[in-house]
Amino acid sequence: MKFYQSLRFRIVAGILVFGTLLILLNTGITLFIMRNSMSRMIANLIDTEVDTFIYKYEKDRTTPLPHSKYINMYEGLETVPPQFKDSVKDLPTGVHTIDDPDKKHRIHVGVIQLPDKETPYFMFFHGKEFFEENVWLHPRQVPLISLALLLIPGIIIGYIISRMLFAPVVTLMEQIRNLNPDNIPARLSQKHANNELGMLTRTVETTMNRINAFIQREKQFTRDASHELRTPLTIVKGAVEIMETQPELAANPLLKNPLKRISRSVRDMETTIETFLWLAREENGTAENCLVATVAEKAISDNQYLIENKDIQLHMDIRQDKSVRVKEEVLYIAITNLIRNAFHFTSKGSVTITIDGAQIEIADTGMGIEADKLDSVTQSHIKGEKSQGFGLGLSIVSRLCKRFGWQLAIESEPKKGTRTRIMWQDS
Repeated sequence: MKFYQSLRFRIVAGILVFGTLLILLNTGITLFIMRNSMSRMIANLIDTEVDTFIYKYEKDRTTPLPHSKYINMYEGLETVPPQFKDSVKDLPTGVHTIDDPDKKHRIHVGVIQLPDKETPYFMFFHGKEFFEENVWLHPRQVPLISLALLLIPGIIIGYIISRMLFAPVVTLMEQIRNLNPDNIPARLSQKHANNELGMLTRTVETTMNRINAFIQREKQFTRDASHELRTPLTIVKGAVEIMETQPELAANPLLKNPLKRISRSVRDMETTIETFLWLAREENGTAENCLVATVAEKAISDNQYLIENKDIQLHMDIRQDKSVRVKEEVLYIAITNLIRNAFHFTSKGSVTITIDGAQIEIADTGMGIEADKLDSVTQSHIKGEKSQGFGLGLSIVSRLCKRFGWQLAIESEPKKGTRTRIMWQDS
């Protein structure tokens, strides 16, 4: 599992996101307070300047207009810069705040009416320049610096917290990974505290015990089914073989065909039982190599009777044989189901088996599969209208392919035929 998909990453990311939101909220509140405080401070400064100028002017009518780096004084509306005239022409006496249309910030303006002058005076205080030159940190830099200072400690703290939180979970994961369904520790849940993790452990222990009981029942059923089903089949098969050796059989042809059908049915039943037993086993068996062509030829021979009375041309094209690392019985089950389907659902035309190393392909010119059933034919008990089976053949093949890492591909058109392929994994 990749780290960004883990719960640890989510905890660290959550801490960082939460911290970022807190910093942004704190920065917004701080900037709001700073802005209001600065506005009040500037207003007080202008009030002080205005009062000082009026006091000096009353003492001395020749007092020059105040002027500094941040203060500009204008006598009359005509002397005010053109971009501010419309903003200040109707302002009453006092301190006001207007927008600077060029620099997109606010400017504080003090309107003064001297007792011996008809024309008002306008005192402009450039608060932005004053603020920028008298503070060492711009407000916009506060969140960036705060985020930078949060990033590394946040990652470290989040990682430490995640390790502390997930240490018991990691321990539980290791215990579960090493569990054997046949031998579950009886005191597994008592090794953890009586908290949410302990409840999870008890739930896992209960579930594993139920699974273990189910597995034991399935194993017992598999052993019983293997014995109870194979024993009568062996008896029937032996009886048929004895009857086939009797000289009376040649003199009575009416018994020959029924014995052949019985023999084929016994062989099919053995294959079916072997298939179900293989699917019921948990292990894949001892690995061995078998040739695909040899297994395919045996499957063709065993199912040849299905096309004896049909106008079907059978072709087998071995371009490159393939050695597959699996038991021969397993490969036979997969291939014989596909060949049997091709033989059974083709009344005339051809059936072609092609082996080219990477895959085996069985193509027929039979009745095909309906379009609405093509996506579901590998499910159990899904079969065509003319099928006499139980709809398990392709389901069995699909399950075997998934189990051994093969790929099953099915292409079909109604009334034109079906093409099935098993593509082997590299081995």
